Amino acid sequence: MSKRQVLIYQAAVGRPIRHFEGVSFKIADMAVKLAASRLLILDAARALDRGETARKEGAVAKLYSTEAAFEVAHESLQVHGGIGYTKDLPVERYFRDARFMMIGGGTSEIMRYIIQREVYKEMGRPS
Repeated sequence: MSKRQVLIYQAAVGRPIRHFEGVSFKIADMAVKLAASRLLILDAARALDRGETARKEGAVAKLYSTEAAFEVAHESLQVHGGIGYTKDLPVERYFRDARFMMIGGGTSEIMRYIIQREVYKEMGRPS
């Protein structure tokens, strides 16, 4: 959204959109999902640095972070409204890329299978 479009929108509603509780809460939720994703990815990277296989940690990080990225991109489209779906903003590309990330490198279902298998191994039970 151009600065001009933002100013027109703010003039129409009388205040910046971030001052609306519904929007500000969405932004807070998006920030939480991104922070959690970063921590899970760092956890998997640390496990690899320690020489561990990190199968579970990697699968958890991929599952959560790709689904969170898709949710954040979707919410961002909602916040931006119709302009978010156009190529005028990078939001539409983030949405497409996030959807692809959920499939590339193993689907969410495959990640869930890996996670449950590793959890059962940790418990000393066959998967």
